[in-house]
Amino acid sequence: MRGSGVDYYVADLVPGRAEGSAVAGESPGVWTGRGTSDLGLRGTVEGPEFAGVLAGRDPSGERALRQVRGERPVSGFDLVFAAPKSVSVLHLLAHRELGAATGGAHRAAVADALGYLEGSGIGARRTERGSVHHVATTGAVAADFVHRTSRALDPHLHTHLVVANVVRGVDGRWSALDSRRLFLHRRATRSVYDASLRHHLGHAAGVSWLRTPSGGWEVAGVDPVLCRLFSQRTASMDEAAHRLSGGHGSTAQRRVAFHADRPAKDRAVTADELRTGWRRRASSFGLDTGALVSVVGRRPPTDPARAVDTEALADRLALLARDRTRVGVRDLVEAVADASPYGLDGPGVRRAAVAVGEAAGPGVGPVHGDGIWSPAAVVRAMTADGGVVARAVGDTGLGPERRVTRQAEGEAAHHRGVADDFGADGRRPPGRQR
Repeated sequence: MRGSGVDYYVADLVPGRAEGSAVAGESPGVWTGRGTSDLGLRGTVEGPEFAGVLAGRDPSGERALRQVRGERPVSGFDLVFAAPKSVSVLHLLAHRELGAATGGAHRAAVADALGYLEGSGIGARRTERGSVHHVATTGAVAADFVHRTSRALDPHLHTHLVVANVVRGVDGRWSALDSRRLFLHRRATRSVYDASLRHHLGHAAGVSWLRTPSGGWEVAGVDPVLCRLFSQRTASMDEAAHRLSGGHGSTAQRRVAFHADRPAKDRAVTADELRTGWRRRASSFGLDTGALVSVVGRRPPTDPARAVDTEALADRLALLARDRTRVGVRDLVEAVADASPYGLDGPGVRRAAVAVGEAAGPGVGPVHGDGIWSPAAVVRAMTADGGVVARAVGDTGLGPERRVTRQAEGEAAHHRGVADDFGADGRRPPGRQR
């Protein structure tokens, strides 16, 4: 993000669409992240405070929290966590209890993703006498905005987690955050959200999940036709990308289509009108939204040994070994999260990923035990002991002190790994892969 963005997030809420926890539209933002307590920020996000933090100043405006360089400095990072379409449909078209449970699972999953990010991806860089080193921080200064419709006014549950470009290091200094580390953990953070959503919604409503042809996960029992029916924005983007490319679409062309085909917000339609229209549209295709209740109770009994599909995990790690020279905890987090059919909460994903790495033995690289492993060693460890993940997921015997110690050890190893990843001057050495 460059500039304030206050109008879009705070001042441009659509009137009449933010009441209650399951109403279509946008909700007022709330402050979140451990770093907000350092600035006394809590509760609803107000425009002046939000604008000040994005501008790199404390809420009072009296103190600069980071240096401002250039005409359009980076003010923050908008991390968007979008639920699968089947989850959006349940949230906005199922009966109220199931809709509320779905919304709660989404919020819990975003919180788990933020927790992972604060433990691994939110850091700061310091340069002293030409030497660059990395420091841990007190956490993110972030605002959480829940939106429930797409620009095409279809059900689309998603959260804009706006992380301000300010952090307080454990050395007490405020500065901009280390954006390189944030982007390194982008895919792992998204994977934690996905796995956590499956975990929390499975426990709240007993839903089961199906792998889609594209590799994602959808709620079992939600008619795919219903999902496609409420994906007008995707269909419009596909059509625009097709026109731009002459029939040979690419990721870059879809990105162009996203902006070129983006409609303005319709501020006239109320929440009740939206719901009535959605149900009428579904009925015209012979689809009964009342049947959505059938998704409840499909989840079979699970135990730690089934929480992660070890064969799928081994396949994923084998792919990494084919074209990577080394993997870090973030790669293992992504692999473990994707291989959990019923999901895991954020701490569970991290615990299982660390256990897989530890089973592979000491890390490789200039710093012994820095949390970077050879993919082949990880695959061999999984082959030799497929129960390592089950034991990690089922590990509930750690006392609070040992949990804190493990977290501190993991963060210290991570900081050493990031420094090694980029080199002493903050640049990635030639030949080093992400």
